[in-house]
Formats: sequence, C-alpha cells, structure tokens
Amino acid sequence: ALKTDVTKYLDTVIAGDSGVGKTYNITRELDKMGVQYYAMTGNASIFGFMGNLMYLHSCKPVGQRLVVFLDDCDFLFESKNLNILKNLTATQSKDRKFEYTKAVNPKQFTEAQQEVLPNYLKETEQGLLIPCEDFVFIISSNFVLPDETEVDGMTKAQRLKYEHYSAIRGRMKPFDIRLTKEEKWGWLFDVAMNDGALDMLENDEQRLYLLNWMWNNWDRMKETSVRTIEKMGYEMIEDLEDFEEYWEIDYLK
Repeated sequence: ALKTDVTKYLDTVIAGDSGVGKTYNITRELDKMGVQYYAMTGNASIFGFMGNLMYLHSCKPVGQRLVVFLDDCDFLFESKNLNILKNLTATQSKDRKFEYTKAVNPKQFTEAQQEVLPNYLKETEQGLLIPCEDFVFIISSNFVLPDETEVDGMTKAQRLKYEHYSAIRGRMKPFDIRLTKEEKWGWLFDVAMNDGALDMLENDEQRLYLLNWMWNNWDRMKETSVRTIEKMGYEMIEDLEDFEEYWEIDYLK
C-alpha cells in the first residue's frame, strides 16, 4: 500500500491485461489519499515521455517530491529502453535520472518543451539528462515482469534481457494482476453496483441488465473494462429502445 508520507513511497509497477482496473484503482487510491501526483497517459514513445518529463521537472519547485503516474507505458519495457528504466528507478536518489545518450532533435518537442530543452542538454556529449531524485514512479503496463520461476528454458539472449527485468523488479514494488473471467466480471460488477461507475442509470434493474448482457457476450466483447461499462451506460440512457443494437455495433467483435 502507498504511504501517506511521499518521501517513503516506493516505485511501483502494476501489470496485467487491459481492463483489469489498473488505472481506475491507482487514481482512486491516490485521490482518496489526497496525494499530489502528475499523470502521463498513453505515452507512445520514449520521445513523448522525455519531453513531458523534462517539462514537468522544469515546472516543479526545487526539492519538492512528486509522484509521477505513468499510465499504459508498455514502451518502457522494450529492450532498447530498459537501461533508461533502470536509471529512473535507481535505489540511490542521487543516481535517479532520465538519460538519453543520442542526439535529440528539438522538432521532436512541443514549443514549451523546446524553451526548457537547453537546461537539460549535456554540455560535453550529445544527449539529454533529466534529474529524477525527487520523482517517485508508479507505472501501469500490460507487460508483466518475468520472475525467477520463468528462467528455465530461456535462451542466452533471453537470459541477458531477464537480468535487466530482474534488476527492475528488485528496485520496484511489483503487483501482477491476473484475473480469470469470473474474477474480472465480479470486480466490474462490484465497481458498477457499489462504486458509482453506472450512476448515470436510474436503478439497479438497468445496471443488472447491462452487466448480465456483458457477461452473456463476454467472449465477443472488444474490451471488458470500467470505461466500457460507463460508455454502455450512457448509450443505454440516450436510446432506451435501441441501445442493444448500438452495443452490438460498438462493443462486440
């Protein structure tokens, strides 16, 4: 569990399939605790992440600790970015940094990011360096870090990659969410009925109708998540007569 004292937070990685509630639960807990955090959602590349992190560091008061929630950031676990992730999560605060060792093109950044870019360019060599000693990272990803039980049968190349993953797992607090169909539907049911995800509907009868329709069509659903049931709920109240037709078009494969 996260601590209320930001200085005692641990870097955390929460991994699991899409729709198991990673984003929903992380933001709910942080909001409930009143923790100041900055969310970076859906960064598709290391360049987008680099620009956002650089600008965030430039805006943050010196010495202020800040939780950075990196939502849906699978790209950080790609082979070419593992050293970057290891540096971000170094156990010694003085060693925590984002380091990019290749030349950067200012055109890769927004106008606001270009203004602060000179402060982070290396003086003696090409590349960019962003201090991260005041950041604590919470990462959600579909990628589950391998553990020691998965080493048997690995090739030499796979073992070398595993050593990087093992180092990252050792520096972070990992939570792996692997739910069965029944467990995932049960979680969605609880959120929909008790936690406000379907508050747009008038009564429990409508909520149960929606959830049972999802269960009966589970294997044909494009996605099963809180976002999906919220969208379905709004379509239901917008067209009480033909909503099932829209559901079939929008949410079934």
